[in-house]
Amino acid sequence: MKVDISDGIDSGNLIIRVLTANTVLLSLLTDEKFKGKVIHPHANASKLYAEHGFAVSIEINHNEIKKKFLFDTGGPRNAILPNTEALGINFEEYNKLILSHGHTDHFGGLLNVIPKLREGCEIILSPNFYNQNIILVPKSGQEYFSSDILNEKYRELLKEKAFLFNLKIPVLNRNIFENLVNQNNLKIVEITEPIKLTNGITTSGEIEIFDENEVTKGMYLMKSRKEFAKNTFRDEISIYINVKDKGLVVLTGCGHTGIVNTIKHGQKITGINKIYAIIGGFHKEWEKSEDIEESVKFIENLNPEITCGMHCTGFEFNKIMSARGHPSHTLGVVGTEFHL
Repeated sequence: MKVDISDGIDSGNLIIRVLTANTVLLSLLTDEKFKGKVIHPHANASKLYAEHGFAVSIEINHNEIKKKFLFDTGGPRNAILPNTEALGINFEEYNKLILSHGHTDHFGGLLNVIPKLREGCEIILSPNFYNQNIILVPKSGQEYFSSDILNEKYRELLKEKAFLFNLKIPVLNRNIFENLVNQNNLKIVEITEPIKLTNGITTSGEIEIFDENEVTKGMYLMKSRKEFAKNTFRDEISIYINVKDKGLVVLTGCGHTGIVNTIKHGQKITGINKIYAIIGGFHKEWEKSEDIEESVKFIENLNPEITCGMHCTGFEFNKIMSARGHPSHTLGVVGTEFHL
């Protein structure tokens, strides 16, 4: 499905603020090479909290009309609440809340955020958001297990202690969520197709997989206590923003479908090939260095002005990006602002 965001946003009218991420740093300096487009919090970081979670604020000024969107609500420690207070952000100003996917590090603060949103605010998510996910990462050096192998030998593998990481991800209780939404006069919008949020900005809908190797390994859909299915993350939603004369801003929650797939999907559905900025979680922390290198080369060839992988992106991606010296590379922490 194509979506027309060719109307775009004038340069200088888009602000993205990191509300929740894994890192807080007072000493991270704002790099002058970005000319005010990337601003780190410096001493203000002393008021902020880190957690394993992700949330950003998107603010658009168009023809003197301000629109604000919230992308995710961080993790279960609810760092989004003190952080928004410290940053002077009012939840009632948000027109829509978009949930990137059904993992608790992205919806953890949701039930506490809902009562603070304005009446009529839309909460946009995939109907696949409520699926049960499980993480099964094999011991170091072993290949990831196929769902067929797990279906056949899961209990055996448990006895053999074959997993380095074995975690069933908590799911959002649909009844509690829907009741709370109704109590606060909000609206749930379940989508699988892209939806235009306002001039120049769209959600991704289900992200097309061009390269299966890019998809996060070690995560499965859990159908029953011992029945597993391959996870292609049909619940995942990214956001694409067209900044006039600059190109697409690609905003990801975790990038489980693969950052390269996410970018290619955005180019395909919008018809805009030029990439201006790539911001969010890229989920590269479990990948081999050679696979990360391929993703880095792809991004370098796009030549964006800003590449900021945070949250689940992992140390190796940022190490490789930094070592290669691409001028777009920067780090993102709680309180980082992008003025695009």
